[in-house]
Amino acid sequence: MTHKIYAVTDLGPGDGGKGGVVHKISTMMRAHTIIKRGGAQGSHGVCTSRGEQFAFSQWGCGTFEGTPTHLSEQMVISPEGLLTEATVLRYEHGIYDPFALLTVDERALCATPFHGVASCLKELARRDNPRGTVGTGVGVAYRSYQQLPELAIVAGDLKRPGLRDRLAAIRQHLQDQLQPIIEGEFLPHDSAELEQQLWLLRDDRFLNYVTARFAAAAKQVKVVSRDYLREVILTQKGAAIVETSHGVLTDRHMGFHPHTSAIRTLPSFTTRMLEEAGFDGQIVHLGVTRAYAVRHGAGPMPTADPAMTDYLLPGSAKAANRYQGEIRVGPLDLVLLRYAIEACGGPAVFDGLAITWFDQIQANKVWKVCNRYNGARDPAFFTASGEIRLKHGTSGEYFEHQAALGHKLFECIPQITRLPIDADADQETLYDTCAATMQASLGIPVRMVSFGPTELDKLCK
Repeated sequence: MTHKIYAVTDLGPGDGGKGGVVHKISTMMRAHTIIKRGGAQGSHGVCTSRGEQFAFSQWGCGTFEGTPTHLSEQMVISPEGLLTEATVLRYEHGIYDPFALLTVDERALCATPFHGVASCLKELARRDNPRGTVGTGVGVAYRSYQQLPELAIVAGDLKRPGLRDRLAAIRQHLQDQLQPIIEGEFLPHDSAELEQQLWLLRDDRFLNYVTARFAAAAKQVKVVSRDYLREVILTQKGAAIVETSHGVLTDRHMGFHPHTSAIRTLPSFTTRMLEEAGFDGQIVHLGVTRAYAVRHGAGPMPTADPAMTDYLLPGSAKAANRYQGEIRVGPLDLVLLRYAIEACGGPAVFDGLAITWFDQIQANKVWKVCNRYNGARDPAFFTASGEIRLKHGTSGEYFEHQAALGHKLFECIPQITRLPIDADADQETLYDTCAATMQASLGIPVRMVSFGPTELDKLCK
């Protein structure tokens, strides 16, 4: 029986370095399965000591080690994306049959390219007030499922008759829903992109293409019953890993609206999924964060500092784009980290932290951190000590509060402390420096510090 499961949670808005952390754990613990939850728009980068490099979206970050992936009921999948990712893994990375390493829960919701078009059109309609989206339609698919579950396609539907009719119905529903948006005004420089997205939404040739791609995915994907997690995965000996996309600060309820995803990112959802599958072993919850603040796309980021981009993101593969926006970096924001941890239930929820990209701090010989904001005085949003006040709710009034909190964060000015770092110190010393600072501020022990891209560059204690 599986005796231990590592649950990896990004404590920021994403881009925390989950891929390398999952890969390290999978090699160190020889994990038998990576269980994915979240959305297909994730991009989790892995660099191995053998020279392999890839950003995984739906396959788990243990794939280069031959570790199978299970896409759980809590995963929104992209059948089109599965085919594309499998092609790259096969022809560029030598994995002859990626689908042999993949199972999909029959209840996993499918995002279609039409959901992706809807996401892009909604973002274009926001003009110069971006929300931020990857544009794969995961969030649109999830929200549509909540409103009209009878229109949804789940993995178990892929081989059933009438797939084209179901896709056509989804397309028609989205066309009707988007009509007021389409009739609105758009920025002039978005006209070519708008025309392309409207063609994808309306042309039957694209509908035929999507149908063919879904049918092709149905032939490749091994769809399994809802009992597979309980009866097959959890009966294997050893350890497994739950890899969750996104980050706590983009959680549907705990993030700052409208800069959130439909995906629920809190570790409690992982725990619930495992308990419902009958798991009674140890769950090791690890929170992941870079050693500096990072955000790819729109949303509040009090410590953002454009001057730090060049020396904190050397060789980054995260380029700016029309939908997700640009990537921003800045000093480590301990205020936001404490908020994220409290949103998850407090420090006691986590067994440890994994701190990534500390090699960039070492290279720059200074660690800039923020432990407090100037301007955090409104008692509706901040405590007397300047911490972000945590609220819970599901009403429209609650989401308005979260949106107003985001606006307040835009107005906050970070107080930056500069901690000198000895670039010539050994990794043990640097680990201790990092761990002492993080535990003193967050109340959680540090279990991993990354000093480079590969599994060999990550020190664990």
